[in-house]
Amino acid sequence: MENAVVRHEHHVFHNPPPSTPAEVNAALDRGDLSAALDAMVGTALYGDGDLGELQELHLRLLAHDDHQVSALAATCLGHLARVYRRLDERRVVTALRQARSLPHLRGTADNALGDIRIFLHPRRTRWRGRLRTAVRPWTWW
Repeated sequence: MENAVVRHEHHVFHNPPPSTPAEVNAALDRGDLSAALDAMVGTALYGDGDLGELQELHLRLLAHDDHQVSALAATCLGHLARVYRRLDERRVVTALRQARSLPHLRGTADNALGDIRIFLHPRRTRWRGRLRTAVRPWTWW
């Protein structure tokens, strides 16, 4: 997957290159937040690393003092579900549900839980959507 650059009014979004947990930790240790955030995404997007190690990294970072790091850790847990199609679901879901109690994590934790539901249980998600549409007929059109 090449580094995609998408321009949107005032921001430039890009997919960082693949990364390792060691690179994330090194960037955090030297206080380079931008590099740490890029490295975090780089660990989760490509499926190159050890799932257990990556999962532990992002679970640990979910409790980080910096709100950007902890919020991105939640997002990365959702990315891991999409890329690997498996997780230690009990631990990750429990941690994300607890994270929802923090205002700065509520939205990203909910999104990650949605990703886990969609990518680890696609059939169940499809049937819930169909049932919801059947129960609410005004959504048919």
